[in-house]
Amino acid sequence: MIKSILIPTDGSTGSQTALDYGLYLASLFRAEITGLNVIDIRSLEGPFLSDISGSLGFTPFQNYFPKFQKILEDRGNVILDDFKNRCAEKSFHPKLKRMSGVIANVIADEAKRVDLVVIAQRGEHEQWSTGLLGSTTDSVVRKSPRPVLVTPSTFREIKSVLVAYDASIEANKALKTACEHFADKNIRFRVVFVTSDEEKSKKLTDEVNEFVSPYQVACEIKTLEGDAAKEILDYSEQTQTDLIVMGAFSHSRLRDLILGGTTAFIIRKASIPVLLER
Repeated sequence: MIKSILIPTDGSTGSQTALDYGLYLASLFRAEITGLNVIDIRSLEGPFLSDISGSLGFTPFQNYFPKFQKILEDRGNVILDDFKNRCAEKSFHPKLKRMSGVIANVIADEAKRVDLVVIAQRGEHEQWSTGLLGSTTDSVVRKSPRPVLVTPSTFREIKSVLVAYDASIEANKALKTACEHFADKNIRFRVVFVTSDEEKSKKLTDEVNEFVSPYQVACEIKTLEGDAAKEILDYSEQTQTDLIVMGAFSHSRLRDLILGGTTAFIIRKASIPVLLER
């Protein structure tokens, strides 16, 4: 059961929506919330600025370092104060952490202490995005030892859940997570797999039915054909799904790590949150 939720925040519109989802889930599961703001240590090191300042005759960059660090720390405090106030509006009293380091690494390390990470699809540099998943979010998904909920730009309540299943270990965990967390919440429950093999479709259907039976949940099962990522997204739109639950990696794990794959495509393009199980 989800009893602790970590929500990284950078003050962006995306992280505000991530907080909306975090508060919603915290209320649903009676979970504790931790707000985390990370100062990117790479922005403090400034090797490039340090090199050119001397060559151009400017005041050494190191002289500005304490002031620059103070500005970032003050900004982080303002972001966390806003986070705290928004939580208070919903009667939550979060833990607050301001840390420094490589952002994705810090988040992944802090994830060890919670049950779920809720992070925005894109963060403070969204205006320069070309449609790719935010680099921090991408790294967190790959490194986090806990499930990660990737949230879109707008919030809506979760009334329908879709599990993408392919019989992998990660997909099996995703199905288990969906059953344990949402089966008793009066939420519509669907499972989908993409294959043109009738025998495989029947096998997967039997697996899913056997697994969900003890949870006594009404589960709709659908077999799709075609490109897995596009078919899953199209089906989620057709059925007005509010949350996709899936494994962070598929059978073609190497392809997912290097080229992107089904998981990366879905979390880049989805207009609804995607819960990723490792």
